This record gives sequence, C-alpha cells and structure tokens, in this order.
Amino acid sequence: MNQETPHTNLSERAMIRNPVLRGFHPDPCICRARGRYYMITSTFEWLPGISLYESEDLLNWTSKGGLLKDLDLSGIPDSAGIWAPAISYDNGIFYLIYTISRQIDGYFKDVENYVTTAPSIEGPWSTPVFINASGFDPSMFHENGKHYILNPQWDPRPLKGHQKFNGLILQEFDMEKGMVGQSKVVFRGSGTGGTEGPHLMKKDQYYYILAAEGGTGRHHSICVARSENLWGPYEVSPYHPLITSWEKDTVLKKSGHGNFVETPDGSWYMTHLCARYLNEEPVCVLGREAALQKLEWIDGWPRMVQGDCVPLVEVEAPAGAVKKETSKEYRTSFQPGTDLEQEEWLSLRRPFRHKTLLTDQGLVLKGGDSLTSLFEQSLIARRWESFCFTAGTTVKFSPYHYSQTAGLVCYYNTKVFYYLYVGYDEKKQCSMVNILTNDNFHFQEPLEGRYEYLPESADMVRLQVRVDQRSLQFYYAAGEEGFQKIGPVLDASILSDEHADGWAYTGAVVGITAVDTFNKDTSALFTEFYQIEEETL
Repeated sequence: MNQETPHTNLSERAMIRNPVLRGFHPDPCICRARGRYYMITSTFEWLPGISLYESEDLLNWTSKGGLLKDLDLSGIPDSAGIWAPAISYDNGIFYLIYTISRQIDGYFKDVENYVTTAPSIEGPWSTPVFINASGFDPSMFHENGKHYILNPQWDPRPLKGHQKFNGLILQEFDMEKGMVGQSKVVFRGSGTGGTEGPHLMKKDQYYYILAAEGGTGRHHSICVARSENLWGPYEVSPYHPLITSWEKDTVLKKSGHGNFVETPDGSWYMTHLCARYLNEEPVCVLGREAALQKLEWIDGWPRMVQGDCVPLVEVEAPAGAVKKETSKEYRTSFQPGTDLEQEEWLSLRRPFRHKTLLTDQGLVLKGGDSLTSLFEQSLIARRWESFCFTAGTTVKFSPYHYSQTAGLVCYYNTKVFYYLYVGYDEKKQCSMVNILTNDNFHFQEPLEGRYEYLPESADMVRLQVRVDQRSLQFYYAAGEEGFQKIGPVLDASILSDEHADGWAYTGAVVGITAVDTFNKDTSALFTEFYQIEEETL
C-alpha cells in the first residue's frame, strides 16, 4: 500500500476490483467506526498477529500495520497461531477478539480465546482478557450494554454420532467477570458441515448468524440464518448458500468466511475470503485473499446483488468513491524509523524487536534457527501479492562455518521453501552462493556442490528472484557485476496451500533471513529490499 494519487475522470461509477487485499489475507472481518472502515485478517504463525487495514470508501485500502505485535508464538506449529479474529465497535470502544491455536494436527485443538479493547484503533489496547477454550473463531455481539460470545463448540470425543463441529454456542460475557450464565447451542448449521467463523448481527426485528461452512477449500461457503429471538431458534436462508465458488466457475475460488458492513447511505457489503489459482494448475500460491461483494435485502434476507451465490471480480463501489493509483513497486533501504509493520512486513513467530536492528547502514538480522525450526527463526518477509513479480535484496555477510547462511527466501512454511543464500565452503575456505530447496522435507541443493564462489573484493552480494506463474528463477550479482542466473528454474507451485503437507492455511512470502546453527554469533546486514509486481490480477 503505497503513495496514492486520485484519478481525474469522475464520470464513471468506480468499481471495487477483487481481491481488495491480495496475497495471504484470510478470514477477513470488517467494521465501520468514526467515518472509517477497518478490515482485519489472520496471520497464523506470523506477527503482527493480526493485519489491519483502513478505508474511507471500501475502494482504497491502506495498511495500518497490525495488532497483537508483541505476542510470542515460539513453538506454534505451521498454520496454528492466530485464527479468525473479529473486530467490532460499540459505545465508543473497539473490541478485538481472537483465537490462539496451540496445535493443529491433533485430535484436540487446545485453543484459547481472548478479547482486548481500545478507545481508538491506534490504541492503547488493553491487556487481553481470557474468554473461553470451547472452540475457535469466536466473535462478539453487543446489545443494550451487554456482550455475547458466539463460537463453534469443539467435540473431540471419539464416539459414534458425535461431530467435532458440535454447533454454535452463545453465552453472555462480562469484561470483569468473564463468562456469565450458561452457554446454549443456538445453531447447528445448515447441513453443509463444518460450521465455523460465526458472526452475529441484528437488522430490524431479526438477529442474523453468518457462518462459514464446507471447510476452507473448494466447497467453502457462507450460511445465513435468522431468528426474532437472540437465543433462537434460527432459520436458514432460502437463498442458501449466500456465497460459494463451487456451483459455478469463477476466478475467486474457495469463497466464504466473512461478515457484513453497512455504509452511511444504507448500502450493504460483505467481506469474504477467496483464492486464485495459477493459470495451469489448481493451486493457490498466494493463499487465501480478502474480497468484497455488494448485498441487497429481499424479504429480510441478504443476497448478493448479482442474484446468485457466485462472487464477482468487479463490484460497484459506494457512491462518490474515487479510485486512487497505487504503486506496483515497493522499495526500502531499511533506514532507522522504518515502520516494518505498516510497510506490511511479517515476522515469523517472534516480534521484530527480537531479531531486527535498523541502523544507518541498513537492517541487521542476527543469525537464528534453521528454516524448519518452530522457535527462533530470524526470518522477516512480505506477502506474494502477484503471480508475476521480481524481488531482491543486497546483503553483507561474513560466515566462517557452513552452518551460517544469510539471504533471500521464498517461503510457505517449514515444510516448503526455496532459499538463495550466502554461505561458507570449508574446503576452499571462502564465501559462496548456494540454493537449498525443501519440498515437504525432501531437501536438495540443485547446484550439487558446484557453488558460485565470491571474490574477496565482493563486500556486498545482490540476490534476486523472478517469479512468473509456476516458474521461479534465482539470480545473484557479486560487487558491481551484473546479475546472472543461478540454478535451474524451480517450481513455484509447491509454495501453496494444496502442496504443503498437512493443514496449510497461509500463503507464499518472500523475505530475508539469517541462520546460524553453529555458534549463534554472526549477523547479516541487508541494505535494501524491493518487490516489483508485473501484473495486477
């Protein structure tokens, strides 16, 4: 999200082009407060724990950095961590509610749900208050000064007839006392299965539950149910599902999981997650993204204005919205004062302050754990937002052991990544450039020991990657020399939800890292980073 300038042609109604937040931006939640719209998305094992964006018109979005910046997610498995946050605004206060999932592959979920509040979106945010641990993806509903928590109830019992998604439970919550009274199952889902990510709202005389169903893959969808009583019973919409990509082909695959927002003029929009495939293969290297659809109300039921359940790429923006140009190029020299979070950098499992130091010369990364560690990785990265882009960095690094490396990484999770790095060859006792690939823990060095050796005069090394759909090519340049290819063309499609083993809910990122599994006494200096998009959809 870079410097913006308005279009001069105001004669046409502006169109929202989906996804509005491109790349790894799943589980969007939106609210309107004080003349602004705020959208948050999940980050799982990355920090800040929640990404935050702001808009005046639903058309133009700018990064506000993130929330939950100082969490320690050390040891959190891939795609566990922060799940499906929900943001709401009531009586002058922002409420942020979220899940910390401590495991993902086990029969049990071991989740903890918290709420934090603030008088302003900028904070200060209160110390998080524990809510419950009965299930994940909670949200908060406010009415007449009271607060209510709605979340799926997880049932791990291995008994016949028991379902793990055991209905949505509602319970009153008090910020001082915690949960109040008894919880009640108010909705068991539409029958699609896997009812999760619920939101509760009220319009006119009805209470509405909006819930994600069908899993977060190809059959993902949103169910709507309503009741005249907060505690139910809830009736499923005759227009079920409200949205899905399964019934008809669309660019926006996997559409589901979202909530509604009303504009000042009474129009309604829905945010939802979606995903886009590579041209030649049904895999999502960009992960799940955030989109918007326009709604209308028919006999008290919401329906997308296109008249069916298939999401549109282009959606009419609110009246008066004017599209602003955004740069396709991001560059930084990592000077002191650089706001890494606002510039949409992510830090893996630990806060930035534990691994980065901004100096007049650039950014210093202290050598940390390997790229398969769940603990002290010194990896920071930015999302892939495009299927075709060039990214690169310049690094100064002086390793003295083969277990010390620093460089450029294209990373999905600990199971799948490509790493172009400056390292050390103990036989020739000099620095070199090499590639490490990890395809679901099948490790290879494509150069097979034929390293690119660096002259002693090469103080700085430039590293670059160029991605075009499923093709990924690394380059390097020593000193003042021009770039030259290194290694074969690699398969970018493995950096995807579909290819990574196990549950995989994030998305591909490109970033910088330093590894020292010898003495932990080396650091790397990065003097620049750039990311240039070559297409927009």
